[in-house]
Order: sequence, then C-alpha cells, then structure tokens
Amino acid sequence: MNNFARTPAAETLKAYKVDGTALYLVGTFDTGVTVFSQQTRALNLAWAAVESELVPTTPMEPSDTITPQCKIAIVGAGFAGLSVAAGLISKGSVADITIFEQRDTLLPLQQGSDSRWLHPRIYDWPREGSQASVAMLPVLNWTAARASDVVVQVLSEWKKTLRGSDINPTLYCNTRHLQIHECGDGTSRVKLEWVGEKRTAIDGTTEQDSSQSNVGRSDTFDLVILAIGFGVERDGALSYWRNETMGQPSLDQPRRTFLVSGQGDGAMIDVLRLRISQYRQDRILEELFNDKKSLLTLIQKLHTKYTDDEHRKGLFADFEALERNEDTNTEFEGVIKQLSRRLRRDTDVILHLQVRNLSQLLDPPTSRISFQNKILIFFLYKCGGFVPSTLDEEKLIKQHAVHKGNIVRRHGTYRDDQLSAILSDHLYRAIKTRRGDAKPDPFSQPDRARWPGGYFDFRGKSQDSFLIEDNQRAHWRKEYLPGPTELMATAFCSTLAGLICSRHTEPGRLRVTLHRAISFGDEELLQQACDYQGTDTARGAKTSAARTFPANNGTIGIAYRSRKIVRSVSKIAPTQLSEAMDSLQLNEASRKMSSSVKFVLAIPLLEPGNSLPYAPSVTGVIYIDSEAENFFIANEELGSIVNMATELLNALTRANKKPFDRIRNIETSSTNKQSKPIDSLPQETRDTLELVTEISPPQTNELLNLNFDYSDFSPAIEENNVAHS
Repeated sequence: MNNFARTPAAETLKAYKVDGTALYLVGTFDTGVTVFSQQTRALNLAWAAVESELVPTTPMEPSDTITPQCKIAIVGAGFAGLSVAAGLISKGSVADITIFEQRDTLLPLQQGSDSRWLHPRIYDWPREGSQASVAMLPVLNWTAARASDVVVQVLSEWKKTLRGSDINPTLYCNTRHLQIHECGDGTSRVKLEWVGEKRTAIDGTTEQDSSQSNVGRSDTFDLVILAIGFGVERDGALSYWRNETMGQPSLDQPRRTFLVSGQGDGAMIDVLRLRISQYRQDRILEELFNDKKSLLTLIQKLHTKYTDDEHRKGLFADFEALERNEDTNTEFEGVIKQLSRRLRRDTDVILHLQVRNLSQLLDPPTSRISFQNKILIFFLYKCGGFVPSTLDEEKLIKQHAVHKGNIVRRHGTYRDDQLSAILSDHLYRAIKTRRGDAKPDPFSQPDRARWPGGYFDFRGKSQDSFLIEDNQRAHWRKEYLPGPTELMATAFCSTLAGLICSRHTEPGRLRVTLHRAISFGDEELLQQACDYQGTDTARGAKTSAARTFPANNGTIGIAYRSRKIVRSVSKIAPTQLSEAMDSLQLNEASRKMSSSVKFVLAIPLLEPGNSLPYAPSVTGVIYIDSEAENFFIANEELGSIVNMATELLNALTRANKKPFDRIRNIETSSTNKQSKPIDSLPQETRDTLELVTEISPPQTNELLNLNFDYSDFSPAIEENNVAHS
C-alpha cells in the first residue's frame, strides 16, 4: 500500500477507511444519499480498492479455479452493498466475498415500494443532464421508475453480473446477532460473528437443502465494507419506502388535514405529494419550468451561486426577487398560476418547522434539502399550498384536529444507534474519534465518478490493460449507450455504407461507424454509437457498439482535436499505416489495426464555431476504413458524404425543437463543449495521414449532443419558435 500512498485511489480510500482497521464505510455520514449517489460512492470504493491493490485482481479469464487471496465481507445487500460487490466482481477480484443482509432478501427496503418514484439524477436539477432518466452506471444500471420496478431492473443486472463471472459470492439473509470487532492478533483484520440463513447469491432464494441454511458462525476477514444504510426511522414513523396512499385522492373524506414534521427531502416530498395533484418528482419540474427560459436561466444561476458557496445566506430573498425582476416576473406568475390550478382540494398541510422561518429552511447553512425541492416548496408556499408553523407539535395536532393517521414524521434515522449496535466499542470509538468536530466530515465521500470511462468492462487494474488479449479489445471498455441513439447511428451508417459499397467492388472489408463525443467525469471520450456497418465481414462475433476511446487516440482522436477531416494518403502501404496507428496509441483503447487495412477516414461533426485559435466543439466523428486494394475516397465523393452528414445534423437539431414521442435528446455534461485550441497533425504521421483542407467538415447551426433516449414525456414546445422546413 505504501507505493500507492499519494495516488488518487489511495486518497479516495481515506474517506472510507476507519483508521487502523480493515473496516470501510460507504456513504454512512453523507447528506446526498440518493440511490444513484450511494451506488456511485460504492463503485468509487471498488475502483480505489482495485487500483491501490487493496483487493487483488487478475486481468485474465481463469482457465482453472483461482485460490482467493483475501476474504471480503460486505454488510448490507441494498443498492450500495450490491454495487460494490458487482464492481469488485466485474474487475476479476481474486477474493472470497461474503454478503450479509439483516432482512429477508436483496434490496429489501425498496422491494414492493410502489408509491415512491426513483430518478437517478433529478436531485441535480437544474444542472445539465439532471433530467436524464438513466443512471448510466457501468454495473447495476437502471432507469427512472417506481422503486419496486427499479429493484427488478437492478436485480436483473445483478444476475447478469454473476452469470458472466467466475466469482460466486456467499450470501446470508435474516442475519441476527451480527457483531463486528477487531481480531486482537496485531493485524488490522476484522472478525464477524453472526446467525443467518445461507441463500443463493444470484437471487436471494433459499438453498435447496433449506434445513441446513440457518447457521451460527464467526469468521475473520481481510476487508469489511459497511453498506448498512441509516437504520430504522425515528419516532416510530412509517418507513419512507412503505406503501401508503398520501399521493392519491381520498375516497372517503372530502378534506383531510395533515401534519408533516421534518426538515429534509423526505418531508418536503411528502408535502409536495399531499398538495400537488399528479405529482412526480421529475415531471413536475418539466411541467412548470421547461417553457420558461428566462426564469429557468436565473434559477440555474442561483443554483450555481449557492452550490459554490454552501455558507451563503439569502436564497429565499433571491427566490422572491425573481417575482420583481422585469425579465422573469411574467414567467414567475405563470408558474404560480399553473401550480395553483394543480393544488389538491381534498388536503391541507401544516409543515412543522424546527427553524424559526421558511428562509432558514431553504438557506444552505441551515438546510438539508436539495435545490429542486427548495424551489418547489418556495413556489408551493407562494401559492398558499401549505402553512408553516413553529408551534409545538402537540398543540398543532389539537388546534387543527389532525387525525393520528395523518401525522407524517420524517426526523431521520437512528444511524449512530445502528452503528454502535453492531460494532465493538473500540471500532465505534475509532469512528467517533476520527469524526470529532472536523469540517468537512473526514468520512464525506463525493458522489462523482472517480473511475475512468470503460473501467468496469475489463478485469484487472488500469495498468494491467496491456495484458488484455487483442481480440477482447474489439469489444471492451463499454459504457451506457442509449438504444435510440444506437438505432439512429445504425440507420445512418448502414445507409452511408450502402452508398460506398456500390463501388467497393474489390475483395476486402469495409467498415463504417459513428462515434459520439461524451464526457465521463473530467475525461473526454468518443463512444462508438453503433456496430460496424459495411461488408459482411465488418462485424465481429461480439458487437463493438458502446465501447469508449480516449479523445486523443487514433485517427478519430486527430479528427476530434484538429476539427478537420483526416484521411490516409493515397496508396499508402498497410505496414506504414499500421505504424502510424501505433504512434497514435490506438492499441491502448482498441485492438491493433489489421495489417490489411489500406485506407482510413475520420470526419468530425462540428457544432457552431468559435474564433481562432479556438475550435468549435465536436459532437461526433464518422469513421471509415477499408482493406480493398487501391480504395480511396477522393474529394468529390467525400463532399457527398459530408452533405449526407450535414443533413443528418440538421435533422437532429430539428428533432431537438420538436421531439419524437417519448424520445428526447438529453443534454449531459458540458465538459466537451468548452472551446479548445485546434491541434495540428502529429509530426510522426504526416507521411501517412493528411488533413483535408479543401472540404469543411459537417457543421450544425446550433449546439447538439447525441444522447437520444427514451422518456416518459416530451418537453413543452413554443410553437412560434419551431423552425419549419
């Protein structure tokens, strides 16, 4: 571990590790605790554990059974626990993994929860990409849905992970008397003692011989990961994940008064559900704000202002200023009118405050509420949708004659009690001592992905990637690719391939594909948006769609950086072309170029330009190669291809303005939209490749990202702004 003391992976581990022990915590003391954020923290831990060699891995598919080199216990089989397990399994961990779950099955809290909606990114609203309904995770991926349906999706992904691996973890459910304590042998290892039912890890069902499934055991582990959530909710409250009917119209009473007590997102969501008809977290934001461009722009600025400075006060006053702003007052009133029409007539809500006023409830220094819930609560307050009160709870209940069944308490959980119940005094004190009064919390774990693109699609550490067999590199390093985007790219590339094939008559393979520009954390990537189209030999045994490439590598990397069409010179020798690809580090991200390839072409798809020396951003790159003798795409034919690509871009920008039913182009990250200097052709490739200067690349008139995906709804359209052809 000493060799890795200053690496990013080792630095990441510090936020998880309990000093002096082999105990690691996932998201226990964080405030952003959505399912998606906890999964991201779990995968960050898996990445850091592998890269720092805390968990040994093998980059090769084993031909024989490999003896595990370490024993790992994962306590908790919720989203975080299964995600860290899936991450370690995907990386080929040489480990014996045991998972412990206190309840009867995998993902127990959300199973059967039909009244709660899960969305992976809506808590980031109004940031770019916050309305993307897909988590876009490399393992255990899911799409926005009822919590019960998300469970089905994730368990299906869990089964897929185990079936594609040689690692078979052990699972215990209904674990009781789970105790975690130090070994006392001078090592950092941790000992577990438990009574539990041994289950089949792939689905949590009972082993065939159920009479032997209930066991009492103890064992020592080299690494223990606590992913236990936050314990039972306080004050005997009905669990947030249990089904209830608050969001439905009453069938037996004309009007009911509810008391909601709490200061976090859970309480705010229940207020919104009780007062807004047909409320859903993601849809309400679209319905209220999507067609109000000026108001949304200022809201986005406020989000940045108060996110960058978490100690800043005055958010409530800034919200109120939107009503007085001459640029936004009309749209502000429009939101009030829309929301007022949506208010339910069968409910009243009293919001019991622990702070003195509503501004303190919303200000970052005193608030535990996400920004999107703050703006919704603010507008609901402006509509008179609820009454805040600081009176004693019992007085409020008597004053408003609130039935006990209409009291909703969201006071958090007994997190510390749960920790102290399962940890030895020594381990619990180690956690308390490290936390102390430190700000920020030393166990605070960012929920932004730390792993590089495609990381969980191959075994072993990053530095082991050179050991991956060349044929595997043709379909590795994959990340999420939306189905509608893949279909669009397939249709275009197959049409383009058909045009080229009409004169590609000599023997040899022809391949055509499209890469879309995406950002993964701070990393710029080009993702293959469809399988290769062209001759019968274009496609391999496995699809290459969805794999990712660094934006600096290969011919597509030159096109991306130079913002110019890149083409191999006429009649170049295949060996010389192959050597050029080696110099462009193609083999780092892909298999070695075939020694039979005699022609390559990369065409960048540009967005609106910037002034020199800065280049327009790239939304994608078309790639074409051929093994046919003397095949070459000259400027006349290249011009036709550019015209086809230009019309594709025009059609996609029109689709942005008037979306297809249930398909939207979701803006993701803006990293690859930033202006960057234009790069020239690398010196070592100038005898092999050329930048085409006579023909400009295809270019859009408006910003365009290629991220067409399914959606439950389409945004509101301002018809007078729609361009008609």
